Amino acid sequence: MTIKKRISITSPHNEQVKRWKKLNTKKGRAQEKALLIEGEHLVLEAARASAQFEAVLVHRDKEEVYQRIKGELPPDAPVYELAPAVFGALVDTETPQGLAAVITAPVWPHDVWLDKDGDLTVLLLDAVQDPGNLGTIIRTAQAAGVDGILLGKGTVDPFNAKVVRSAMGALFRMPLIQIDLAEAIPMLQSRGVTVVNASPHAGTHHFDYAFPARVALLLGNEGRGVDEKYLPLVDADVTIPMPGGTESLNVSITGAILLYERIRQHFQAR
Repeated sequence: MTIKKRISITSPHNEQVKRWKKLNTKKGRAQEKALLIEGEHLVLEAARASAQFEAVLVHRDKEEVYQRIKGELPPDAPVYELAPAVFGALVDTETPQGLAAVITAPVWPHDVWLDKDGDLTVLLLDAVQDPGNLGTIIRTAQAAGVDGILLGKGTVDPFNAKVVRSAMGALFRMPLIQIDLAEAIPMLQSRGVTVVNASPHAGTHHFDYAFPARVALLLGNEGRGVDEKYLPLVDADVTIPMPGGTESLNVSITGAILLYERIRQHFQAR
C-alpha cells in the first residue's frame, strides 16, 4: 500500500489554511460544503460513521494523538502537519487536543426515512437557536432511535462548532433536513404521521397520551415556544406536568422526556 506523504504547513497565509478558516462561519461551510471538526472523539466518530474526509490536521507538537487513532482513519485521507500557531488559529477550543479534520458536510435526502414503512419517529424543531440545545437534541434523538430531524426556519446551523461538539458524534448519523415546517407538517400527515405539539397549556399529560406508531414531535423556540402559526396544523397537544411550579423546561429536556415516554409505551406494549 502506498503511504501518502505528509504535508507540512507553517504559514497562516497558506491557501489551504485560508479555506479551512472559512469553515468557522456558516457562510463558509455552505460555500465549501464541508465542516471542520476538532478533537480525538469527534474525528473517530466521523470515521466510524464513514464520513468523507478531505483532510486530517495534526498539531506538530501533539503527534501522539494522531498516532493513537490513525489506524481507524481513512487511509487515503491527506494528512497535514500544522505549526502550533496555524492549528490554534483554526480551532476555537482554548486547549486544543491536537487533532482535527475537514469532512464533507453530510447530506440527507428525504427518502432516507420519510418513505419508511411501519413505526416512524420524527422531531420537528421550530427556531431552536441555542447550539448546545440543538446538539443535545441530536444526541438524544440518536439514542432514542429517532428516524430524522426536520429543522425549521430560524434553527441554528447544525454544523456550528458548538452544535457538533454537543452532539458528540450523533451528527454524523442522524438525518437532518432543513425545511419550512408549514410544508413539512402536511407532508408528514399525508404519510400517516401524527404531529404532536409539546405545550404547557395542553390538557393532556404526556404519559396519558397514547403515542401512535408514526409520530412527529414538535418542539419550539427557547423563548416563545412553538410559533402560533403552526398550532392549527398539529394533531394533538401534550404537556409535561411540573408540580414544582417551574414555568417551562429546557427544549432539549422536553424532547428527551417525550421521546422516552414514547419508548416506555412501546416496550410496555410488547
